[in-house]
Amino acid sequence: MLYSWRRGWAWFLPLLFIGLHGTCVRAQIVNIEDKRKALDSIGWFGQVDLSGSLTKNQTLVTTLRGGLRLDRLGRKGNVLVLGDYELVQVSGSNALNAGFIHLRYGYELKDKWRLETFTQVQYNEQLRLTLRFLAGTGIRRRLYKNNGQRAYLGVLYMYEYDELARSEITYRDHRMSSYLTLGFTPFANVRLANTTYYQPRLPDFSFPRVSTITTVEVGLTVRLRFTSQYSLTYDARVSQDLPDVPNTTYTWVNGLRWVF
Repeated sequence: MLYSWRRGWAWFLPLLFIGLHGTCVRAQIVNIEDKRKALDSIGWFGQVDLSGSLTKNQTLVTTLRGGLRLDRLGRKGNVLVLGDYELVQVSGSNALNAGFIHLRYGYELKDKWRLETFTQVQYNEQLRLTLRFLAGTGIRRRLYKNNGQRAYLGVLYMYEYDELARSEITYRDHRMSSYLTLGFTPFANVRLANTTYYQPRLPDFSFPRVSTITTVEVGLTVRLRFTSQYSLTYDARVSQDLPDVPNTTYTWVNGLRWVF
């Protein structure tokens, strides 16, 4: 069964092959909101993704990707574990080398309110980030949820430890990590979602890290969907000390999703 407007979706096809990548494919902020799932039964759930490719023309391009997800759904408490790794080599040189592991625990306090605690370890060679360690806790509040529309607000405190490659620089910062998540379904086959993070350094709110992620999902058939995600991150903390590290990075990824 196709949607009534199926004759008009051919204009999407060229977009499937567009991928605009900024100075860094991996954003510095991991978008946990995009990783949340609506599970309807108590227990453990998990998935592991592994992929790789090898291309030889004028240059040799090697790509390795790995992902891990574990969910533990309880009556009041939920556990989420995420892992991600990606390596892209061009003629032996790393064009991309980044990864992270994230652990989060959420506890339902009462209707609309949730207590969340998390820790995260990540690195990004292209941003000269040898190690980033995060640990934090805070509150998540459901503002609205009805008929495909939703809005959530989170306000958390986090401690951040950074080690930068090829330098003696180490950061130890206290930050606020706040976010606003919005989701809309303007049409039966179209979903829009945006999450914006604001992470200033405390107590003076200096060097704020800002990130926004927008996702569009369009149903082409009952099972086939077109997806597009654009993410933009601004962080002047590192670039002030290391001018060769960009303060703005972005990613635009388009693709197809088959649901079964």
